Amino acid sequence: MSINLTRIDERLIHGQVAYSWSVAYPCDEIVVIDDQAANDEMQKMLLEMAVPEGKGFKLLTVAEGIAYFSNDSGLKSFLVIKDPAIIYELVKAGIYFDSINVGGMYFKEGKKEITKTVYVDERDIAVFKELAHAGVKLDVRTAPGDKSIELSSVI
Repeated sequence: MSINLTRIDERLIHGQVAYSWSVAYPCDEIVVIDDQAANDEMQKMLLEMAVPEGKGFKLLTVAEGIAYFSNDSGLKSFLVIKDPAIIYELVKAGIYFDSINVGGMYFKEGKKEITKTVYVDERDIAVFKELAHAGVKLDVRTAPGDKSIELSSVI
């Protein structure tokens, strides 16, 4: 399995993900791993509608995602998730990530601003530190052409 890009974005699939990122990092499919969305038919329909024509789409639970990425389908995948803890679950299950793009993590009570589009709380910071300790590069960019900031340097 070839994961071309992994992005944390609470909005999951939207114009910027569907077009800017999937063009900058060519892929065969967009894969969303999110337990809540995977169990919501309306959410699944809306996400699928946002996928560019010609690209495959999968919406998986965390358990299904671990099984899916444990096998090599030969496809180049663009993985999108809402929560960094999901990536950590995949890493603990043996899925390898060289780097992760940290994008849309928005303001909620108890979160502090790291960049204009990344807000984190203590739980997020702990997960990101575990990912960095596992050797995962944490690249903060809103759009593909933005200057990269290494998240570990600002948390």
